[in-house]
Amino acid sequence: MAKTPGLKTFPKLLSQKEVDLIVANDEYTKNPGDVLFRYYGDFGYNTPEPTTPPKADAPIRRGAPGKETPPPSPWMLAWGKTLQDRGFFDEMPNQYRVTDWFGSLSAQFKWHIDNHRHGERILAISLSNNRVIGFRKDASSPVFELEQHAGDAYLIAGPIRWSWEHCVLPRGKDKSGGRSFVVSFKRPAQ
Repeated sequence: MAKTPGLKTFPKLLSQKEVDLIVANDEYTKNPGDVLFRYYGDFGYNTPEPTTPPKADAPIRRGAPGKETPPPSPWMLAWGKTLQDRGFFDEMPNQYRVTDWFGSLSAQFKWHIDNHRHGERILAISLSNNRVIGFRKDASSPVFELEQHAGDAYLIAGPIRWSWEHCVLPRGKDKSGGRSFVVSFKRPAQ
């Protein structure tokens, strides 16, 4: 299938050195176990916009019911500001996720459209090589496969954000979907 309409891709958005700097933040990027996502920032409703830098006593922000999400770390906010300055976001991003798609965890995650708590603009930056993300209009549609390497990114925003499904497509003998750093913006509820 030809590229999904409205999908924006950015090969080599980050250099390998920049990817290495992100991955070096072990406290945030090293998986503590079998965890697909680690959330930071405003994933709940009626939450304030992030401050730059966050206050030392910043409150834990509410994510989905029953889930706590800590505030983003200063390095995440610095990347949010950099991406805003590069024109990816009109507002300062307020959501950050570090993801690991490996083994049986990758297989558990099915085709989906991110729910509303994940914001209006989602930029996913690959932190590993040979990642493949699939996009389709619905279950009967052909699949567009986007191969990504460390530093490559894609942006889902506008109509594609709410109408196209996507899925990490595990590859290789260990069925890995790789790692990513996801930055998004969610408008606070009025």
